[in-house]
Amino acid sequence: MADQDDKKEFEKRLKARDEARTKKKFQEPDYNEAKRIMAEDEASKKLQVETLREKSRREYLEKREQDQLTLLEGDLKDEEYLFGDEELTSKEKSEFSRRQELLKIAKQYRNLHDNEEVVRYKMPEEKRGANVKENYKEVDETYLQGAKSEQEKWEKDHYKSTMFDVGAKDKMKNKKDKNYDLVVDDDMIDFVQAFTIAGKDLKSKEPEMSAKERKKQTIKECRESLPTYYYREDLIQAVRDHQVLIVEGETGSGKTTQIPQYLYESGFCEDGMRLGCTQPRRVAAMSVAARVAEEIGVKLGQEVGYSIRFEDCTSDRTVLKYMTDGMLLREFLNEPDLATYSVIIVDEAHERTLHTDILFGLVKDIARFRPNLKVIIASATLDAEKFSSFFDDAPIFRIPGRRYPVTTYYTKAPEGKFLYLTWLK
Repeated sequence: MADQDDKKEFEKRLKARDEARTKKKFQEPDYNEAKRIMAEDEASKKLQVETLREKSRREYLEKREQDQLTLLEGDLKDEEYLFGDEELTSKEKSEFSRRQELLKIAKQYRNLHDNEEVVRYKMPEEKRGANVKENYKEVDETYLQGAKSEQEKWEKDHYKSTMFDVGAKDKMKNKKDKNYDLVVDDDMIDFVQAFTIAGKDLKSKEPEMSAKERKKQTIKECRESLPTYYYREDLIQAVRDHQVLIVEGETGSGKTTQIPQYLYESGFCEDGMRLGCTQPRRVAAMSVAARVAEEIGVKLGQEVGYSIRFEDCTSDRTVLKYMTDGMLLREFLNEPDLATYSVIIVDEAHERTLHTDILFGLVKDIARFRPNLKVIIASATLDAEKFSSFFDDAPIFRIPGRRYPVTTYYTKAPEGKFLYLTWLK
């Protein structure tokens, strides 16, 4: 009894420590915080309206200033043309002089950029950059030929700074008259094409599409174009008939994103049960969960979520849970029989990490005393026969077809530069 109590206390401390270290991305709504944010939004909106009103007023005044100057200048010209030779009263002369002075001051204010004492910049006019030779005496004038403005000279000057020549300058003048042979290393890799595998399933009869047309596809059309879509009913029936199933399919056939959705739509996640899908890497779990949530049409963290180390984006409503292999191993500590899961999918099983090797043994042991638990081992390049033998001769379900063609090349001779070959890919 003492050992059992110590074990329970240890499990409680371990669970409390994990919960303290895990960041919950999805939390219950805080209504007080929501009210505060709404109040801040209202204040921000009011401030934005005031800013826009002030900006609009300034733009209106600037436009009105120009209109008034144009109108004043036109009035002065008309008065000078109509009453220039006639005698005017002293009051009329004073008013005419005052308006001329006012126009002069207004023009001086608008042309302050010509005054050297005022620090203000204005792009020079085209005529100011006409004489390129005077402005750029110390640089080579060949690359500035044809520049008519300061902007063009600036662009050509910066373009010249990115170019460089090597060798003697007197030899470079006649480089166009000489022909040079291409120097090729004798130790270059020679490839030979073996074969090309088609990129579309013949059963799908998918028409040829350009990249622009493929981009316009809707999510439904994209799902229906995947090879797994044509084997949906057969796959669901195979999962119903067998407890453990080995799924082998090409990369991009839709195993990771589509199979969990098919099982969810077929009723495998009813009565509060979950479907768990493991991924060997954190980024894969996050990106796949976001994609599946978008396809189903729910918010990430609700019906579809993910769990990685130090970050938990799930809730009580989550039924499709993507996680790393290590997080599923952690769940064995709190729930040794995985009673809340109806389906476990171990994806990318061919990578054979330490976590996946331990998971295979634990999942195999649980499946023997939980007949209602469905186990799916999925991978693209998998030795299916060995995995089938390990899981008590489990059946193998192969999904043929791919969306893109794959061409295989082989080197004609052995090559020791493996990293160099990898870079070429």
